Amino acid sequence: MKTGLFARAAACVLAVGALSVATAGTSSAATAELSITYSCNFSIIGAQDMPTTVSSADLPDSATVGVPTAASNTTVKSTVSEDATTTLNWLGAKSVDGTMTSNVPVTNGSATQTLTSVSTVPSTPVPSSGTFQVTATGTFPAMTLANVGTATISLGNATLKLTPRQADGSPTWLGTITVPCTVKAGQNTAFHTFPVA
Repeated sequence: MKTGLFARAAACVLAVGALSVATAGTSSAATAELSITYSCNFSIIGAQDMPTTVSSADLPDSATVGVPTAASNTTVKSTVSEDATTTLNWLGAKSVDGTMTSNVPVTNGSATQTLTSVSTVPSTPVPSSGTFQVTATGTFPAMTLANVGTATISLGNATLKLTPRQADGSPTWLGTITVPCTVKAGQNTAFHTFPVA
């Protein structure tokens, strides 16, 4: 009799465990990618177009009113102009690193909240000429939504803080520069839309 009870209890435990695994497996994240062009105003050379692609593989695929979503990892790939490369070489820079702080408007019904996403630009070699690509990684922060319906994450303006460095790793005489970047007009900025229940 006891053996039968233990067998049934074990079966129940295994069933609950299997259900938990199945439930965990069915939870999914959404992916999104959007290419936009920023106009970035460098103090020495003026405004430069910076084509940029933002992507994420773990955005919320849905949300519940009042319950914070999880933060999402992001990758930001930007192309630095040939003029900027020429200037960096003139400064004696062999690499550049820094951060990109972006405004992230989130629209949910009649409400819009603007969150902040910070990405890190790792040390990136500066070529002797031409354009080059920098790849930054960061996060979209968690968000708490107030309205049933849908929410849309958009891409907004950004600020770069960049440090051009000499071959020995020390900053050039320019130090760290702050570069405001504006999304050029006429572009789609909607990055990801998901349901809110």
